[in-house]
Amino acid sequence: MKKISALILILSLFSLTGALKIIKAATTSIDLTMGVGTLSVGSSVSASLSGLTVATSAATSTGSIANVSVADTRGSGVGWSVVMTSQHFTTTSTVKTLSGVNNTVNFTGTYDGLDGVLDPNGTFQVEITTGGSVGTAVFKWTDPASNETTNVTTSASVVLSNGISVTFASATYVVADKWSAGVDVFPYTEFQVVPSSVTAFSGSLTGVSAGSTEYLGGSASTSDAKTLMTAGTNYGFGDYDQAPSLNLGVHANSLSGTFNADATITVS
Repeated sequence: MKKISALILILSLFSLTGALKIIKAATTSIDLTMGVGTLSVGSSVSASLSGLTVATSAATSTGSIANVSVADTRGSGVGWSVVMTSQHFTTTSTVKTLSGVNNTVNFTGTYDGLDGVLDPNGTFQVEITTGGSVGTAVFKWTDPASNETTNVTTSASVVLSNGISVTFASATYVVADKWSAGVDVFPYTEFQVVPSSVTAFSGSLTGVSAGSTEYLGGSASTSDAKTLMTAGTNYGFGDYDQAPSLNLGVHANSLSGTFNADATITVS
């Protein structure tokens, strides 16, 4: 009887073990979706070059852009390139009354520098040719390249050229009344950009490199693009920073005042 009971127990355990072996496993698929981020660039709002004094010989002004940063959170690995363009550095002097007694004319706008690249220090000049009030009086004007335009009717504001306009306040204008404003330019072709080494706030520096030192080039009011830093294909994931140094050639016998240029930094 004991032998039969033991046999039944063994068979029961075998049956139970066999049943456990044939149970199928359950699989749960767990997904995590990482959304596509953005490619962005930022830079210091402003930068200053070292101040100089007007001199009879050429000089160099130096400075830097404190921070240029690019962040790539697209997760694509297609790489990127950060480039910079710049306008010419220009200034416009205060208006001078050359003839007459009306101090009612002004020159406004931002000079683009194009007329002064070869002969930097130039002048805009306005002269009344038909007297009368604003809207009746007529004038002629010359640009820094000595091009003359005649028979222009006065108004509150008249566009001249190269980003400069002339404004006429209410007054009686007399023939031969004359005003001028000097303009000057330090061309971007004398603007050297020195990309510094790249640092990684987040990510690897492998495949990320700084551009070469060179002067900006071009012939328009804005320069050709100059590379600051790049990331090759399958690199550049993260947040990277750079502080490019700047050197600007300053010609002799310039106007005094503040010379301004807008630099544009983009990433693609």
